Order: sequence, then C-alpha cells, then structure tokens
Amino acid sequence: MADLNKFQRSKERMVEILNYLTKTGKNDQQDDTYVLTLEQSIQIIDSKIEELRQSEITEKN
Repeated sequence: MADLNKFQRSKERMVEILNYLTKTGKNDQQDDTYVLTLEQSIQIIDSKIEELRQSEITEKN
C-alpha cells in the first residue's frame, strides 16, 4: 500500500507540473519535450498503479 501511495503522489506532482507547463508554456520545442516526457511518465505510473492494485487483489485471494 505504501508503494501505491508513493506512485499516486508522484503522479499528482507530475500532473501539477504538466498543467503549469501547458498553461504558462511558451510552446517552444523544449517545453514540448518536457510535456511529452511528463505525459509518457504519467501513463507509465498509471500502468504501475494498476499492476500494484491487481497484485494486491491477487494476494488477498
């Protein structure tokens, strides 16, 4: 459960940064690279969260 919370907090922080960049970004290539990297990282964290949830369900059964 602790790992799941860490993943969730990391995701929330990345979403905050992503929102900041998209609202205040200059739309230059460097910002676009950061945005793309953050979006990919959020997707990876989402998949890891789902894996952890599934493993916790499996362990309980």
